[in-house]
Amino acid sequence: MKHRLARRMLAWILGISAVAALVATSIQLFFDYRRDLSELEQGMHYIEQNQLPGLSDAAWNFNIPSMQLQLEGIGRSPWVAGVSLRYGPRQAAELTTGQIATDSHHLYTYELHRNDAVVGKIYIFPNLDVLYRRTIDRFVVVLSTQIGKSLITTISIFLLMTWLITRPLTQMAAFAQAFQPGQNFRPFRLRRRETSSPDELTVLVDALNDAYQRIQKAHEFEVQHAEILSREVAERTRELSAAHQELARLSVTDKLTGILNRLGLDETLQSAITTAKKEQRALSLIITDIDHFKQVNDQHGHLTGDQLLQEFARILQQTIPATAVLGRWGGEEFLIICPDSNPEQTRLLAEQLRSAVEGHIFPVVGHITSSFGVASLTENDSSNDLLRHADNALYEAKRGGRNRVAAAGIAITEIC
Repeated sequence: MKHRLARRMLAWILGISAVAALVATSIQLFFDYRRDLSELEQGMHYIEQNQLPGLSDAAWNFNIPSMQLQLEGIGRSPWVAGVSLRYGPRQAAELTTGQIATDSHHLYTYELHRNDAVVGKIYIFPNLDVLYRRTIDRFVVVLSTQIGKSLITTISIFLLMTWLITRPLTQMAAFAQAFQPGQNFRPFRLRRRETSSPDELTVLVDALNDAYQRIQKAHEFEVQHAEILSREVAERTRELSAAHQELARLSVTDKLTGILNRLGLDETLQSAITTAKKEQRALSLIITDIDHFKQVNDQHGHLTGDQLLQEFARILQQTIPATAVLGRWGGEEFLIICPDSNPEQTRLLAEQLRSAVEGHIFPVVGHITSSFGVASLTENDSSNDLLRHADNALYEAKRGGRNRVAAAGIAITEIC
């Protein structure tokens, strides 16, 4: 593709120059040919005016030598190829000189007059070869000159346009191909002598630089905007993740006490049972509730009852080990999941919790008591089985007089 435009320009210039040369040559040859014809007519007119009167006298006097001499004089004209003279009675006699063309269509005929009588006729055959030869010679010279001038003009114009137009355009194309958004932008400059006044190429270069500067600024803005957007997306993602985590936490958190709710306890218990069975580890459960809680609500109101539940949950949370999980099962019932705790360890923990509650003075209501049911996981137990065993143990503690700890499968009297 290199220099394709220059080659096309060269072809067009050559074609236009050739047509111009042919047109100029044709016009010049036409006028030269007309001028030669005019000279031929002038030569014939000169013969008619200056030489035919003497020939008429010679024909009147039948002076054959004089007629022959004058015919030869006429024949020496460059425009005359041959001359034929007919004279005498009925013009039967004939004198000729030069080349006589019997079938010539270009023939000049003049009558010779003397004393108002026709004494002969002269036939002049023009030398058209001179006319044609001059025309051909001029054609060769003019065409050669025009071709030479056209070639010189074409090459000059081609070199000039290559230097002034195609070369700068090639530089611009190279700059455009090398341009990369984001790289250090350096304005394009034509490698040519600076002009005092801007021309079309200078305007084009300025427009090109302006366009690429706008592209560069747009790219920089896009990069900055992308970075800002990326940071905002990351920040929003973190906020959304935190919100999801908080929402997940709230979904399993009891609103009143801030510990796990029943949904959270169900998930935690199921996971603890799966782990205990898979790794053959101990797992126990404690269910507890506040004795005579309904009376607290009836005597002191639900607000005091809520405060009592919050304080009760706080005592349980402070007493259980870090591995245990506390949650509100519903109402005044609380559930404690005790991984890696055998029945005896769990019973002792429940007794410790019962004692801590009994010894605590609660606001408004003073001393309260609580009952505890304990159950441990066996090989065939499901979560429902374990909960049922612990719940049955709690009811046993209630029936035994409250403020007690009962373990599934163990008599109350043995653990009090």
